Amino acid sequence: MGRTRNVGRWGAGLALGFACALPTAGEAQIGILAGYNRDTLAEFLPEDGFGLTEFADGYHVGVFLNFNLAAFSIRPALIYHRMPELVAMAGEERIRFDIEMVEIPLDFRIRLPLPAVQPYVLAGPVLTFPSSTFSGVDDLLTARPFRAEVGAGLELDLGFRLWPEVRYGFGIGSLMGSDVAVGSQVLQGDGEPQHNTLTLRLGISF
Repeated sequence: MGRTRNVGRWGAGLALGFACALPTAGEAQIGILAGYNRDTLAEFLPEDGFGLTEFADGYHVGVFLNFNLAAFSIRPALIYHRMPELVAMAGEERIRFDIEMVEIPLDFRIRLPLPAVQPYVLAGPVLTFPSSTFSGVDDLLTARPFRAEVGAGLELDLGFRLWPEVRYGFGIGSLMGSDVAVGSQVLQGDGEPQHNTLTLRLGISF
C-alpha cells in the first residue's frame, strides 16, 4: 500500500502543479481527454503450468495543454490510466489484479494547418507512476517506467476543438517483476513484463 499512497501523492501534486500552470498559459489551448486502451504485457514467456494476462481492456481520463508554434505543437498532459482484470495463473490457482497509473506524456505534434480540419502526427515520451491495489503486485512494480508513443489524429475546429486520435506506446524497460505469488506457487518464466498500449482517444479543448 505504500507505493499506492506515494502514487496518490504524486498524482495530487502533479494535478495541483498542472492546475496552477493553466492561468499562465496565455497562448495555450486547455482541454480534457478520455478514451479506451488495449494494454499488453509483453516480453514475458511463462513456463509450462504458469500464465500471465497478455491483454487487458481499460480506460483513461486526463487534462492537457496544447501550445501551437506554426505547424509544430507541444502538448503536455496529466492522465489517469487504468488496466483492470489482469490475471496470473499457476496450475489451477489464479489471482486477479489491476494496475493503475498516473501518466505524464509530452507530445510533439506536426500538423497540416488547414482552416477547419488539421491532420497531425505525433511522438513523444510518457513518464508513468504505476500502482496496484493488490499488494503482491504493487511491490513488484517499477518505480517510474517510461513508454515511447507515436500516433496520428485530427484537430477539428467547431468553435471549440475536437481531437480524435489513435496512438501506440512501446514500453522501455520492465513494468514489473514476474515473480507474482499465486497461492502456494510463484509465477515463473523468462523475461519481465513490458507495458505496450494501443489507445483510442478523444480530446476537447476551448
